[in-house]
Amino acid sequence: MADGKYNAQDLVPNNILCLPVVADGTSVPDMAAIAGRRALERAAGVMGDGVDMIVHASIYHQGRDYGWTSAPYVQRELGITGAFAVNVQQLSNGGMVAMDLAMAQLEAGRGTSALITSSDRFCLPGIDRWQGAYGILLGDGATAMVLSTAGGFARIHAIESLTDASLEPLHRGSHPFTTSSQAEAEDLRAPKKSYLEEVGKESVLQRCEEALAALVGSLLESTGRTLDDFARILLPNLGHELMGSQFLKPLGISPERSLMDWGRYTGHLGAGDLSAGVARLVEKKEVGRGDHVLLIGAGGGYSLTAAVVEIESVPDWPDISTDFPLPADVTA
Repeated sequence: MADGKYNAQDLVPNNILCLPVVADGTSVPDMAAIAGRRALERAAGVMGDGVDMIVHASIYHQGRDYGWTSAPYVQRELGITGAFAVNVQQLSNGGMVAMDLAMAQLEAGRGTSALITSSDRFCLPGIDRWQGAYGILLGDGATAMVLSTAGGFARIHAIESLTDASLEPLHRGSHPFTTSSQAEAEDLRAPKKSYLEEVGKESVLQRCEEALAALVGSLLESTGRTLDDFARILLPNLGHELMGSQFLKPLGISPERSLMDWGRYTGHLGAGDLSAGVARLVEKKEVGRGDHVLLIGAGGGYSLTAAVVEIESVPDWPDISTDFPLPADVTA
């Protein structure tokens, strides 16, 4: 705020204290490879060396503009052969959509293991991490998750996805389509502002709530569970006011059941909030054997994905998701 990069009026409703920023010289796809390597090392005792599919999710620039995709780069960097690598760009819901797609492949018998990765670095001149969007502050990060039919520390009992395309203009607004990328910072607030002016805030919130209720209700019905059955409910790391109106209030859950407090130190990690959240719970031993965790992702389109995960064991992983130390003049 002292440097004028962050509006003081946004601090209270967002309640985000700091953001991780990757060092210069580290490429975005290399971030995914680093996370992927760690996940494969942790899963080696279950799945061995084989990976049948790599699905990479992202929101923002991956290092090249045209004619190139980052998933095969991640595959090559990890030395994986004989696998299929594909990119997913479903904005903030990308990581959950990647999980859904990979699960479908494995359940269809088209492989026994998949690696889900995400990575994003949000920086100027293309994007303003502090003031580019309403209620969302963007933190740099990479995540990776291994899915295997051979076993693991947690079992995914069910996953479902839904898109309410009537909300597609929320991320496009009334701006015309372009023929090339923009040379200046993308104003992520402008399309939302124009669409909200057109249809009204209540219309957007109502449709978001109805889509959320439909998806979560369907998932709970198919698994015979209620929201009270879940030890934790993981959500996108958004500003706290936005999280309250978009998720906590419609679901009728308290902030303590989520990882909202940890999100104050990370901001929104692009497509990786949910997989990072699972790692956080396990590394901090905040879940135990037999606990069920509900994962809910949301992204442009307006797409939603929810999954029911049961913790079958808590691996002894080092805690690498520790909170960032704050400057002396900043209080948590």
